[in-house]
Amino acid sequence: MKKIFILLVISTILIACYNNNNCFIVISPELDSILDEYIDKNPDNKIYYLTFENRCNKQFFTLQCSSDCYDSNFVDGCFMKKGKIIVFWSVNKSWKDSLLHIPQEELCFDSLAKYTDFAKTEMDYDAPYNALTYRIISVNEYRKATDSDWSYPESARDSNVICSSVLNDILNNYINTNNSPIITYLRFSNLNGTDFVSIGQDYVYDPEAFSGMFYRNERIVVVYSIDKLRNLDIIDKLSLLPIHTICDYKSHKRKYPIGEKKYCIVSKNTIEPISSDNKLWMDI
Repeated sequence: MKKIFILLVISTILIACYNNNNCFIVISPELDSILDEYIDKNPDNKIYYLTFENRCNKQFFTLQCSSDCYDSNFVDGCFMKKGKIIVFWSVNKSWKDSLLHIPQEELCFDSLAKYTDFAKTEMDYDAPYNALTYRIISVNEYRKATDSDWSYPESARDSNVICSSVLNDILNNYINTNNSPIITYLRFSNLNGTDFVSIGQDYVYDPEAFSGMFYRNERIVVVYSIDKLRNLDIIDKLSLLPIHTICDYKSHKRKYPIGEKKYCIVSKNTIEPISSDNKLWMDI
């Protein structure tokens, strides 16, 4: 019986191994088929992303494409398929290694060299588009993800760590209206003696600005630059967890996105939004 099982596993692997100058091993043939279909529907692009993630104890992968640019901070490996570059990476601890195995000799990092790497330029990043996300039910079974797949058992509603009821409401509202981001962050800054806080979302965390993190109804919230905060009754810094609690996620220094929401901290109970056309916007 054991021999039969081993033969079945080997057969599954071999079914998904193609040798047309793009030899690679995909444990699930269905994943290979999904990649083929996605490339056929987006034929005019040069780079395709295959991103794996674990969210709310559920496994997903997302397909995206880009005309001729990439960000090397988000590359675990890459291979050729149908004359296209497939970049793959994991947001956190995921099933990637159970679904996708690329032999070392088939990795094609050199092929990326002729394209723009936004990690090495000052240019704005042209993010991948045409996202299509699948929920991984099992190694051999996927289906297109729906909004309900991303949902947590309960909405963000707790008040731990944040001492300001106003900031707490801002945080909970942000998490709930942005479909529970992978990482939500609070970034503090101070300009001419006035405290500010920016709230945003990310797939990685910035180790240089990291002050600690906490969970808000199972979601990860990272706190940056708390040392710049003068109004210390805003947040209970002693309740923050250290960096090793977020070790499943990648880290690198970030250029924070334009999509942040920014606020002026007038007092613990008065926090005012700042419009993006305010001259302070780029300084905080």
